[in-house]
Amino acid sequence: MGSDQWQRPDEGPGGGRDGWDAPRQPPPTGWGQAPAGPVGTPGPPQRPVAPRPGIVPLRPLGLGEIWDGAFRAFRQNPKVMVGLSAIVVVITSIAGLVASFVTTRDLLGVISSFEAGDGSADELFSTVQRSVPLLVLSGVLQLVAVQALNGMLIVSVSRAVIGRTVGFGELWALCRPRLLRLIALSIVITVASVAVGAVTLAPGIALVALSGSDLVTGVGVVALLLGVLAWAAGGAYLWVKWSMATPAMLLEGLGVGASMKRSFGLTRRSFWRLLGIQLLTAVVVYFVVAAVSVPFGAVGGVVSALFSDPTGSAALAAQQSIATLGSMIGSIVAYPFLASVTALLYVDLRMRREGLDVELHRAATR
Repeated sequence: MGSDQWQRPDEGPGGGRDGWDAPRQPPPTGWGQAPAGPVGTPGPPQRPVAPRPGIVPLRPLGLGEIWDGAFRAFRQNPKVMVGLSAIVVVITSIAGLVASFVTTRDLLGVISSFEAGDGSADELFSTVQRSVPLLVLSGVLQLVAVQALNGMLIVSVSRAVIGRTVGFGELWALCRPRLLRLIALSIVITVASVAVGAVTLAPGIALVALSGSDLVTGVGVVALLLGVLAWAAGGAYLWVKWSMATPAMLLEGLGVGASMKRSFGLTRRSFWRLLGIQLLTAVVVYFVVAAVSVPFGAVGGVVSALFSDPTGSAALAAQQSIATLGSMIGSIVAYPFLASVTALLYVDLRMRREGLDVELHRAATR
């Protein structure tokens, strides 16, 4: 399917300035018409049957259909959906494991030195100075890799909607020119969320830190709690309003600012529905990942206790390695499922708002 199928119209059929408010176009004649009854009698009225060339029917989708489409995407293209996810998760998990192990080992060594009376502030500062760059490098690697993975999976699911399967080479060719923009988009959204937190928490932190009386401290604590609630509300709002920015960037070829604006337009009048679907999906995925990773963490704790020195480097390495293995297994499934839901929500919004189902049907029959 060419990228032109995903381009929004300059002016919708209803005269909208940019096509965002265009009403859904009717499907081509003959779609889902009720069969005729006996000769001379009309057939009973039936609900139109939408075409389904791929993983979902080409009409506005419900939650069950979105989840079902996400599972179908796994089955249709497992090499990409699972294999690509496994490659990225293994690489980033190993990097994170190394950074976590080195940092934890060094900090435990400093703590032991303080307990023995041999520790010093210089030793602690030196340990932190070594650990922070390692953790930052690991975090940056994960950010870049996960953003690339998320984008490639979204493109794969968009093709699966019309029944087409793409391989690693085609996905990389499509996503590589936009990788830097994907990373920039992630950074902008992250910084914006942090800025919201800084603004909402600043009054409470200032009152608690600079207070000279119990009354002011109490007011500061209340302000801090209210700030946390405001941050959660603001973060949820931005999470939903910018949730369609990545698929808009990849499938419509937009820049960072344009994709964020496009996401705001697509999610208009659909905020609560999108919040409910995405929040429920995130909760379900979290519990599935926890169900897989928690037993591995428990096994890791048992294994570390079998060592002669449970606090030594060997025991720590064994414990963190086993726990990381469980997290890897859960993430290999979680990343593709979340990306699939995001892609299908984007398709659903455009079918509801812009009649994308008609264009997808035409693309599927070419």
